[in-house]
Amino acid sequence: MAATTPEKPEAYILVVDDDPLVLDLLATRLENAGYNVTTASDAWQEVLQAQALRLGLVITDIQMPAFGSGIDAYKKLRQLSPRLPVIFVTGINPEEAKKTLEKINDPKVLLVPKPINFEELRAAIKKLTGLDRPL
Repeated sequence: MAATTPEKPEAYILVVDDDPLVLDLLATRLENAGYNVTTASDAWQEVLQAQALRLGLVITDIQMPAFGSGIDAYKKLRQLSPRLPVIFVTGINPEEAKKTLEKINDPKVLLVPKPINFEELRAAIKKLTGLDRPL
């Protein structure tokens, strides 16, 4: 009888937003799609969880009032994991957000504007991770 090896658990998607309603909505949709999800409400918690967990993707707001912005956390994440995919979700002006991301110039980063279009988020997840599940 052949021994079976346990499946490696799927990496977490870390969702970060200071708005509890947005955070809950994103986490619930992703969990219902079968993803392993963890959440944080500020950039500091984002970095702490990135140090402690095996992450496959970060979905983060850009503007957060406490402990730095999503961009600040992104810079720290890059020091920890240079290839970790990141999706920024933001309600700021789309042109301003695009200019911010052009400065970053990272192929492992995409932008999804708020209000979130879940088909657009699904396409961004697929492009960055290869995973494709209906949201």
